[in-house]
Parts: sequence; structure tokens; C-alpha cells
Amino acid sequence: MAGPTWTFELSAPYCGGYRVGDGVYIRPEAPLTWPTTVASDAVTFANGTADVSIDDAGVMRVTPAAGRVWAQFCAAGERSFAVELLPALGLTNPEPGTYAVDVWIGSGTPVQLPIDIT
Repeated sequence: MAGPTWTFELSAPYCGGYRVGDGVYIRPEAPLTWPTTVASDAVTFANGTADVSIDDAGVMRVTPAAGRVWAQFCAAGERSFAVELLPALGLTNPEPGTYAVDVWIGSGTPVQLPIDIT
């Protein structure tokens, strides 16, 4: 059985690629957790391939895959993009309720996002 897709809509400056510092960070709050292993093809960055790792504190780091080709223009302000955690990641939804996930870009401050499971 395929798991859910989690989509995080974000924005960052764009100039020949998204300026996300050293990555997008996602940390689920208990009782949510990551699967034991994470395959890079189970996560996308801006509709394309991503490099993914999870540290000992349970923080997932997502960056655009090395060698990814970007449009070579600069845009004023920020442009939106999505990080998607695909069914192949093996996530499972908990019981109905409201949960939380912390998300931040680069060295920014974590923002706690609610996850509503119905």
C-alpha cells in the first residue's frame, strides 16, 4: 500500500537556482517520525531531483540534486517552490488529529506547521 504525499510550499530568492543556503530542513514533532531509511528518489525539490539526508536529531535536509540545471535568470523578491515527500518514502499517517512539523530554510528560524489528519 502506498503511503501519503506530504507537500511543503516554500519560497526563496531565485537567481540561477533557489537560494536556500545549505538546504531545506524538516523535523517532525512527536509522535511523527521518519522511516528508517530514506531514498533520494522519494523526495523532490521544485519538481525535480533532490539530495536527502537525516541527521541523528531526526532533521531531514533536502537540497536540489547536484548537477541540476536551472534557468539562468534572476527574479526580484522570492519565488515559490515545493518540497514533496512521495509515497515511496514510506510515511504513514497517524490517527486523526493535529500534529506539527518544523520547517526552515538555510540558517533560518524553524517555523512550526500544523498537519491536520482527518
